[in-house]
Amino acid sequence: MTWSKRIFRFSHTLLGQQRLAIMLVCTIVLCISLGSSMIYEYISFTHDSRTRLGALADIIAAEVSAALVFGDNTAIEKSLQSLNADPSITYLIVLNDQGKVAAQYVRQDLPQKPSDIEQRLAQIRKRINTSIHKFSLEVSRPIIHDGEQLGIILLELDSSLFLKKLLVSFGIGIVILLFSMVGSYLLSRRLGQIVTYPLLSLTNIMEEVTSTKDYRLRAEVSDITELARLAEGFNEMLVEISNRDDALLERQERLHRQANYDTLTGLPNRTLFNDRLAQALRRAERTKETLAVLFIDLDDFKLINDAHGHRVGDLLLEEVSRRLNKDTRADDTLARLGGDEFTIFLQGVKSAENALQVARKLLNALLNVFLLDDKQMYVSASFGIALFPDHGNSAEVLLKSADAAMYVAKQKGKNYIELFTHALYYKASERLSLQGDLHRALENGEFVLHYQPRVNLQNGDMSGVEALVRWQHPERGLVSPLTFIPLAEETGLIMELGEWVLKEACRQMQHWHRKGILVPRVSVNVSPLQFRRQNIVELVKSTLTSTGLSVRSLELEITESALMDDINQAIETLKQLQQLGVHISIDDFGTGYSSLSHLRSLPVNTLKVDRSFVMNAHISDEDAQILEAIFAMAHSLNLEIVVEGIECEEQHNLLRMKTSCEVQGYYYARPMPAADLEVLLFEQTMTVAPRNPDPGVFPIL
Repeated sequence: MTWSKRIFRFSHTLLGQQRLAIMLVCTIVLCISLGSSMIYEYISFTHDSRTRLGALADIIAAEVSAALVFGDNTAIEKSLQSLNADPSITYLIVLNDQGKVAAQYVRQDLPQKPSDIEQRLAQIRKRINTSIHKFSLEVSRPIIHDGEQLGIILLELDSSLFLKKLLVSFGIGIVILLFSMVGSYLLSRRLGQIVTYPLLSLTNIMEEVTSTKDYRLRAEVSDITELARLAEGFNEMLVEISNRDDALLERQERLHRQANYDTLTGLPNRTLFNDRLAQALRRAERTKETLAVLFIDLDDFKLINDAHGHRVGDLLLEEVSRRLNKDTRADDTLARLGGDEFTIFLQGVKSAENALQVARKLLNALLNVFLLDDKQMYVSASFGIALFPDHGNSAEVLLKSADAAMYVAKQKGKNYIELFTHALYYKASERLSLQGDLHRALENGEFVLHYQPRVNLQNGDMSGVEALVRWQHPERGLVSPLTFIPLAEETGLIMELGEWVLKEACRQMQHWHRKGILVPRVSVNVSPLQFRRQNIVELVKSTLTSTGLSVRSLELEITESALMDDINQAIETLKQLQQLGVHISIDDFGTGYSSLSHLRSLPVNTLKVDRSFVMNAHISDEDAQILEAIFAMAHSLNLEIVVEGIECEEQHNLLRMKTSCEVQGYYYARPMPAADLEVLLFEQTMTVAPRNPDPGVFPIL
């Protein structure tokens, strides 16, 4: 490495820059001092020399004035010989009044040829005549006798003497400069120990912290106040960074757990389960092993939530996860997908029977009694099983296959284990296809409303109609609501569909009123999801405003489960609807878990008794007594009653004695398009007598 590079590298350090700065300042100060001293000596020497030369010239002028009057040049030269004692005088020339050389003195070591003297005389005269004459070493003095100027004396001093003196002074100054530079270097080293080295120590600590990420390191605190504050501030910064780093790590760990684990049960969630399953599938593909995915869904979990509250529901999920985890091998993964859905994948499964055995073991573990908040309850679950590679080769496909098998287990009465088959695959594909068609049905205008009349048993008149949605599929024909309504609820499309039903029913009612067809009231079903998530009050307001329908012509049918999910909020919403003037009916009463205390506080107008209470009431005394109890309860609460599902004359006759109720069913009229209902009303054929006494003509939808 060359010296220039070393200096360049050295000057890029704080210590190097500090040393260079100190040395540079010292050098500049000394150079200025030396230069000033040299200039001062030059001016002082010139002034003193000119003063001395002037005095000497005046003395010589006085001595040679008499000799010059008589033209005695010899006497003049003899007088000038005394100058040999002063070696600093180089030339002395006496000029007469004509400017001619009358006498001269030349130092012995200088050339004395006439031509040289003449040349020197010309130079002396020229310098004397210049503007800087006062700084030169030549003096001119007049020779005056009795007030008359007889000539001029020109005197020149040897400048080499001054130069020698100046060189000596310069040499001394250089020596002083060198000693000063050495002293400044030593001073800079000392300052480096006091100031720079603590900074270098701080820098080294910072570099070590940067490379090791060890924020426990601390910088040494200097005795200098400013450096001590800097070190203390740096140490405080390390403490802050360490605390923030710990907090960040804790937050990252928490976010990782939130992103990959279920907050309630601590089990892996869907994301982590899919990731682990994908890795397990890659291993199984390499090793040619069979892998099983179990999809578990608790039976009637929502009813437990509604009856005992979410806290008990959460406790149940925690206990279920513990029981399932207890019987799950370490190599397998149990996860909670959400709600009451759990999944497990089993590695190294020998056969489908092996997976079924594990599922039975888990199911039996869940069948044992649960003790939650001093309450004993029993829970069952439905299992779906899918195998790799028979039922899918990806995590997504296997989960869908296991989910489809679980769905079939639910349909078979719950508390059941179903192994996925290709027949289920086609059924699931059909369901997925129908689900896709459902999303396009609203856009394509494939939904239509049918209207089923309600009859007042007291006077036999039609008291209103219920709007029932139907799906006119372009390829499948008329799709049953039992098929597409659950799909709409699962996909969330039920809210958009329910909004369309409300607006279309109100529009149709207003259309009938304008034509003079006086249908007293139209009832519209509100799904639990729609009631909880949508602002149903604002929706009703905007619908009535846009259609112009009177609020008294609208009735909303809301199920018990929708009300019991958040009873306080439900009561507030129902109050707002009643304040608008909307008629409120509890649909499918008796199938939910509402208590009489809640029912008494609900602002509703009508109980709509589920068909299950009427189905056997004409042949079963117990069912008839239950129906009688419902009527008594409704009357005590000043609630109207609508009984649905009347399909035969015996059921009609049973209710005929209870004239203070309305009835609805195929015994009177089936759901029909709006145009058919118009024809029926124009013909005025609606009576208490059945439209068709043979219920088999109108199959139950």
